[in-house]
Amino acid sequence: MPKLITNLSYLYFFVLVSACGTTQKIRLQDLESRMRTIELENSRLLKENTAIKAQLQVLLNNLPKPGTGGPSNNPTGIASAVLSFDKTIHNFGTIAAGAAVTHQFRFRNTGDYPLLIKNAKASCGCTVPQYPKDPIAVGEEGIIEVTFNSKGKSGNQHKSITITANTNPADTRLYIKAQIMD
Repeated sequence: MPKLITNLSYLYFFVLVSACGTTQKIRLQDLESRMRTIELENSRLLKENTAIKAQLQVLLNNLPKPGTGGPSNNPTGIASAVLSFDKTIHNFGTIAAGAAVTHQFRFRNTGDYPLLIKNAKASCGCTVPQYPKDPIAVGEEGIIEVTFNSKGKSGNQHKSITITANTNPADTRLYIKAQIMD
């Protein structure tokens, strides 16, 4: 009987040691998995940090130089985009009732920062503006296309289109006119 107890004790000890080894293996695998996750997160954060540094450098490069009083085309002295149109009013003249007409308003970014148009909204559902979604670099040109549908309209028509961008002031207005022939 004492030998049986001794054998059972050895067996119990062996099972206990084996179980601890399995637990340690599971813990080691869990730690290795966590380490891989941390390494991936660290890599992502390094890429994000590089992008933020590049954006910060662009902002720093666009600050007014000391003693210059800011950019000459921007009285606020704050670096921004400037939306300069060839013209802000277009007269379609006399058009047939029910006709749809389109005009392209050409503009240039004369500021010192890339231009980003956030929205273009017409004063009426009969007028639909289309604008560039990508930034317009300094000195580059773009087009805002405005389509006016005269269906259900008569007489003199005056519509406005509000362009919202990273400019100062943020809103710029364009205007279209038409005389609807009955």
